[in-house]
Amino acid sequence: MKSGNHTARAATAATVLGLLCAGFTAPAPSTPAESVTVSAIGHATALQRAADQCGGGEICFWRDRNYRGTPWRWTPASGYRNMPAYLHDHVYSFYSNATGCFIDWAPEERRRVTPGDYARAYDTNFGTRIDAVDTSC
Repeated sequence: MKSGNHTARAATAATVLGLLCAGFTAPAPSTPAESVTVSAIGHATALQRAADQCGGGEICFWRDRNYRGTPWRWTPASGYRNMPAYLHDHVYSFYSNATGCFIDWAPEERRRVTPGDYARAYDTNFGTRIDAVDTSC
């Protein structure tokens, strides 16, 4: 029985990956085991959306979770920049293809960011405090 469950799960995973690669989205989950797969697909889709929108050498910031909307782009060549008013303390997702530093001025705290760093729900963390971005901490 265990082997049958493993085979069924492997077949489901292969099907999901095939559909995802083909551009299909998964239907709503009908069982708790399927909800993990649907959640993983949603995360992968959101992460791919961020990668598609954020160019090499950029850090991209979104006002919405899951990289929705139009990103504000920053590059190290820009140097120190205050966050635009609509993003000040409202960075709800980000994707980094560059090294930089997120800054909160009150109380002062800095967080280093490197290529490959990302957050799709950053409003649960430092995203509600970011005031500026710079090249180094």
